[in-house]
Amino acid sequence: MKLRPTSLSTTRWLLLASLCCNMALATYISVQWLRSPGWPPAAAGAPLRMIERVAERLPKDDADILWRIYRGKEQELQPMQAEYVRSLLKTMQLAAQPELDRGALRSAVKDTRDKRLKIGDVTIETFVEMLEQISPKGRRQLVGGFLR
Repeated sequence: MKLRPTSLSTTRWLLLASLCCNMALATYISVQWLRSPGWPPAAAGAPLRMIERVAERLPKDDADILWRIYRGKEQELQPMQAEYVRSLLKTMQLAAQPELDRGALRSAVKDTRDKRLKIGDVTIETFVEMLEQISPKGRRQLVGGFLR
């Protein structure tokens, strides 16, 4: 069987069809990730999990102070976390491309890191504010055996 060269028009159609298939696959995978129990990534819920862990180590009155402060910052954190998840998804999509665009990937990773740092800054503010308001006993209990 002799292969004949394809025309430029046919090649363009094949590339377009391939691109459409890749986009459909990327969309399907993204939807599956968003529906899976492991999504959003664990890091996206990190402030809440940190608050839970710290609150468990505090006397009840001090834990209540921490929860009150956190709830006051929750409205600020939620959009930041959503932006972080979107940025993380974009980074994963770029990393999954057959032809890696290093510049775009580096930019997306930096953007994701910057969004994560903003979440961290608000979380740190929460803990500093809490430490200023809780009892000395609560602070000692929180530090525990770290200073021994």
